[in-house]
This record gives sequence, structure tokens and C-alpha cells, in this order.
Amino acid sequence: MALERNDPAPSISDQNNLVRQCLERILQSPHFRASSRSKQFLSFVVGKKLEGREDEIKERTIGIELFDRIADFETSGDSIVRVNATDVRRRLGQYYQSSPNTDPVQIVLPPGTYVPEFVFLEIASPAARPVGRGAPLSLVVGRDNRPRRSWRFWCGLALTGIIFAVFLTLTLRPHPSNLDRFWQPVLDARSTPVINLPTTNTFQMEPEAMQQFGQLKPDELMKVGLNNVQAFHNWHTSLPVLQAALSVALALQRRGETPILRMGAEMTSDELRGHPIIAIGSFSNPWTKQNVSGLRFTFDRSASDTDVPRIRDNQNPGRSWALPSIYPKPQDKDYAIVTRTFDPVTYAPFVSLAGLHSFGNQIAAEFVSQESFWNDLTTRAPAGWEKMNLQVVLETDVVGTTPSAPKIVDVYFWK
Repeated sequence: MALERNDPAPSISDQNNLVRQCLERILQSPHFRASSRSKQFLSFVVGKKLEGREDEIKERTIGIELFDRIADFETSGDSIVRVNATDVRRRLGQYYQSSPNTDPVQIVLPPGTYVPEFVFLEIASPAARPVGRGAPLSLVVGRDNRPRRSWRFWCGLALTGIIFAVFLTLTLRPHPSNLDRFWQPVLDARSTPVINLPTTNTFQMEPEAMQQFGQLKPDELMKVGLNNVQAFHNWHTSLPVLQAALSVALALQRRGETPILRMGAEMTSDELRGHPIIAIGSFSNPWTKQNVSGLRFTFDRSASDTDVPRIRDNQNPGRSWALPSIYPKPQDKDYAIVTRTFDPVTYAPFVSLAGLHSFGNQIAAEFVSQESFWNDLTTRAPAGWEKMNLQVVLETDVVGTTPSAPKIVDVYFWK
């Protein structure tokens, strides 16, 4: 038996055009059509490979050029490239499972790399069959009379290899972190998540009253009427609340989602129906009051402003967590509740990050933004917790205006 090449090899340009045609079919398939990020990712790495720029197909380069990350972004803490690569591998596997052996070229994204590989499967008739990189050789049978291998045999062998590669891609792909599993319902929602800040009312004296106030001598009194005061609604927010909003927004952006920011009751229930809501704040946030009331861990404030607010455990009425003191006394401790529930009709997730004081809002947002805090939580969690309702009670010590890292006080999961 002897092997010989019968036809000239196709040019690199012809091979590249074949890859581009197959890429276009993949991008137009149902598995990719609805995901703009997956289409952009696959087009980006395939384009770089076809241009001979494989050395640029790296996590940092993809993050900068495709996802608008800064030049020195931390790849260890920002998983957007890894998450999108995993999603592309999954969609490629689904595509080839639904339409095996229909494309002359198959595009594979092996685990552990972002550089795609092209497997040429097309085998034409002997007169027109090209021979080149990845293309089969023609087979000539001599006097040994051994049976000739048909093109179906070679196609089947190549297809078996592809299926095995896809299997490895699906089974060896990186597993999402525990923090990724917490956010996954929000990321899977069809609508953009909305970060909702607390409602605020700020009062400021008119310029003439301020001037008069500045001229007061010690022990002098000043009479202030309603016409001396100007009210501002939803114009200001505290620094801890702002830090909380930034932490959550960055956590979502690292996972490929850019949230909408709203304050107070700026949008109605009808406008937000179907959107995942992340509500920051407790007593001053209407979304938290509406959705956390009646759960196991709730916020309690008596009719008197002199009583300290507290978190109450409705399953154990004698158990609660309260601030040691209230304003204007210094705050040296705060408590918070992280809540995630699902709408019983739309299954849209609702997340509340709420503290008794502003510092609690800050540590609740910090808790859902850093993976390190979730190792302890998941040791207390039941199987399948990522799809369950949950509440986490947190505690922090405050020095001046700086809260310590959040500590878990109690957790609760339910369906």
C-alpha cells in the first residue's frame, strides 16, 4: 500500500475563507444568536488566529480589547474572560451535538487556552479534493489487496475525535466559584439588573438664613421657619451607600453584566417587573421593606426615635441584634442582612443588602463582592443552595468611619 498526494494543496486564503464561512454559520445558529458576548468572544479569538496573531490571544489582551478593562486589571480577581470562554465552549458543544458533521471545518476552543483550533473535515471527490493542513491524503491500493478505507471511515474517525474533544471541553471546563453561583440567577435573567439606592430627604437652610446663622454669637438663638429651609429629595447619598453600590456594580461587571442605577422609588413595580433588583438600605429603601418584611430575619424599628433599631429573628422571638447606640452617639458596631429571594410568578431574583446603619449596607455589599467570604457560608449551606432563597446575618466592628470585614452571625436557606 502506498500514500500519495494527488492534488495541489489549497492556499491559506482558501482555508481561512472556509473557516470564516463556518464561523458565520455558528454565530447565526440558535446556540449563539441570542448571546452577543459569546458571538463577540468567538469572533475575536478566531479573527486573531486567522490574522496570525495567536500571541495576542491572552486573558489580559481579551479583557482589554473586548471587555474594555484597564491595562493593568487584575485577571485573578476579574473572571470575565474565563466566564465568557466557558460559555463559548458550552455553546460550541451544543452546536456540534445538534448538527454534527455538517461543516467542513469545526472550530474548537480547548480547555486551558483561548486559542481556537480548526479541524478540517471536508473530503471532496478525488478529482477536486484539496490536500493541505488537516486535509486527508488520497489512498492507493497495491497488490496486497487489502481493503481500501472509504471516506466515510475517515469522516467517522475524525467525528469521533471531535466528539471526544467536545466531551473533554464540557467536563474539564472551570467550575464557577461559590460567589459566581450566588450571582448566577441574576446573570441568567433576561432583563438587566437594577441597583436601587435608599430614598433620601435632605434639608438645607436658604443662603440668607445661613448667613444669619454664621453671625450668631455663643448662646444666641435663631428662629428658623419653613421658609428658611429648602428640601432636597433623592439628591444625596452617604459614602457607605455609594461604596456599596460601586462594589456591587463592579462584581456584576466582572461577570459581564452592567447594571442600571436607580434611587428610592424612582421606578414603579410595573416598570421593574422581570428585572433582577439589588436593593441597598433597610428602613429607607421601599423595596427592602416590601420584600424582606415577613421573612425569618427582618428589620424592626419602634415608634420612638429614641429606641435603637434591631434585626429580629422571627423563628426565635427572643433573639435579636441591635446597635449599641444611635445617632448622634458614635457607632462602633453594625449589623446587616443579605437576602436573596425569587418571585413566585416570574422567578426574577431579588437581592437586598441592608444594614441597621450605613456601615451595614457597606459590609453587605462587600460580602457579595468578594469570594473569600463565601468559603465559610457554603460549609453551612445545603445541596442546591444556589437555587434557593437565602438570608445571611452579618456583623461588623466600626472604628471611626471604617467597618471591619463582615462576620457571619447566622444563615438560613429555604425553597
